[in-house]
Amino acid sequence: MREADHSTPHGETPYSPTSLLRALTADPYGVDTLRSHEHPDAEAAPPDVGATRVITLVLALLLGFATAVAVLDLRRDAAAEDSPRALLEQEVRDTRAETDLLEQRQEELEREIAGVQGSVLDGAGEGASQRLGSYEHAGGGVPLSGSGVELVLEDSAQLPSSSGGGAGTVNRVTDADVQIAVNGLWAAGAEAISVNGQRITATSAIRTAGSAILVDFRPLSPPYSITALGDPEQLRSAVAEGETGEYLDEISRRFGIRISWESEGELTVPARAVGTLREASVLGDGPDGVQETPQTIEPTDPSTAGRGGEEETP
Repeated sequence: MREADHSTPHGETPYSPTSLLRALTADPYGVDTLRSHEHPDAEAAPPDVGATRVITLVLALLLGFATAVAVLDLRRDAAAEDSPRALLEQEVRDTRAETDLLEQRQEELEREIAGVQGSVLDGAGEGASQRLGSYEHAGGGVPLSGSGVELVLEDSAQLPSSSGGGAGTVNRVTDADVQIAVNGLWAAGAEAISVNGQRITATSAIRTAGSAILVDFRPLSPPYSITALGDPEQLRSAVAEGETGEYLDEISRRFGIRISWESEGELTVPARAVGTLREASVLGDGPDGVQETPQTIEPTDPSTAGRGGEEETP
């Protein structure tokens, strides 16, 4: 084999194992440039012949065919009845069907309870049904409809970021904001109030847990729509002219909380969720013919659970 015509300043040939390291540390102007036409030992490129092109084309076709077969197999497995997606979809459909059946059963039981309650009230004396209705109305046990307003509290838009900083922050509506707005509407003469479909009564609790606002331990999502029944003009003017209006203006101006009023012809506030009945017993006569007093546990009130049964005004 012919020896190389050029060498590095240290005596190695251009193809020796240490020549690259030597060349990197040496003076670049002192090393001859290597050219393929000056070095017969340089590796030549493979010839471009027709057979090479045919082999390359065949390999490309085989690779494309294998890829297409793999994609079809994956799609067939994804559409199979026993695939995870199909099983989850079927489970969702079964759960929805079961929920529909339970809702129908609940409606039937509620009608039966209403019928039994009516028959009991008929034999309980004159005016018992009217008294029960007034109690339910005062305690939020029945839905109410009528004219009113909706006060909407929404988080601020994304604030502009500082120079060189990341994305701007967002000021959130707090539970204190909702409490003050609800109290302002009560003071303005509202007959009934709900927040995002949750009825507010004298024992309702508006609290926060993490970043979520809770009404009677039920989480709400922004925006927070406060529905109040009553004279729309009186409610709006009384809130705007009082301390609640000043507070809302301040958080809107300082923190960017978005506040809006909406008036509709007919609004509805739902009934308050009924607590769970833990235990009940049927009235009966004792061994001496004396009517026994049943031992019962009152329905659980979600707003007072875990707080010693103390009531809290809105």
